[in-house]
Amino acid sequence: MEEIGKILAPFTRRVYLVGGVVRDTLLNRKPTEGDIEVYDLSPRQFEKIMGRVGAKGVGKSFFVFKWGKFDISLPRRESKIGRGHRGFQVELESREEIASRRRDFTINSLMVNIFTGELKDYHGGVADLERGLLRHISDQTFPEDSLRVLRGVQFAGRLGFKVPRETIHLCRQIDLSDLSRERIYGELEKLKKAPYLFYSLYYLIKMGVAEKLWGVTFTPREFFRLGKIFRFNPHWGYFFYHFRHFKRIPVERFLTPLNPPRTLRRLLHLPPLPRRVSNRFLMGLGLRSPLETFIILNLGCCGEWAYSNNLLRKKFRPPKIDPVRPKESILEYIRTQPLEIICHKGEEKCIIDY
Repeated sequence: MEEIGKILAPFTRRVYLVGGVVRDTLLNRKPTEGDIEVYDLSPRQFEKIMGRVGAKGVGKSFFVFKWGKFDISLPRRESKIGRGHRGFQVELESREEIASRRRDFTINSLMVNIFTGELKDYHGGVADLERGLLRHISDQTFPEDSLRVLRGVQFAGRLGFKVPRETIHLCRQIDLSDLSRERIYGELEKLKKAPYLFYSLYYLIKMGVAEKLWGVTFTPREFFRLGKIFRFNPHWGYFFYHFRHFKRIPVERFLTPLNPPRTLRRLLHLPPLPRRVSNRFLMGLGLRSPLETFIILNLGCCGEWAYSNNLLRKKFRPPKIDPVRPKESILEYIRTQPLEIICHKGEEKCIIDY
């Protein structure tokens, strides 16, 4: 930060850290990257300075440059003129308060001057941080980017913040059909480290996202039943796996609005935990892949059995396989094993109960 300050000091004293880096710092969370807005420069001046420091342009029409872990840009205002995330008219803006209105939530609109340390809060973001609220800035500008609905879902899960009724109501009215699969998954992927999945599930339902993406609704009883296991997040695919199986959504239909990586696609093909988990079921499942991921997704259920049978990180292979009819001989071996019920759904050592 000191280095960028030295570079820009001869040209302007209005340089601000903005957005998530300010929010996370005030929440005593370690920011991994940040945004900087530079005022009082013309696009030509700004481009020359960025070129001298080796910053890489990532959005030239918007005057955005990548420099280390920072995105450095000129302040701007945006107006919706077309469909999709590219359908915006972008204009430079010299007034901090007006430029901050393009942000989604009040907690993301905070600005800190890198020279003086002055905090500018035009929309009540500090108060909302203290109250744990995820409140939209403007009824007019918020709906212009439908991705903000999904950002609300993932922020709630990551921060454990509540969304006010008026923001929920606004989100329910926003059409998500202009979002690409990549942008949808890009936001929901951020739930992989979210410690408050219960909140994300709640707002996925209340904001109408679950119904718009997968055509499913929840009764209050269903919400609390699934929400009980969303107080945990042991694996990056946990949310997707249990959401799909709880509502019995066919895997291809679940994948339709997303474009997830191959690893998640494979994970979503794993079966749900049966009511009674037997040694035969686990052997059959272990033919395709080691059991470790399945067991983590189901909160350690049957982990001791898998460990003692060396199937956590290795596939299951019977001691003898008939080379003439390998598939039949493997299945026959599994069927002839003495049936052993390892655990039941819902019991103390297997709390997954849907």
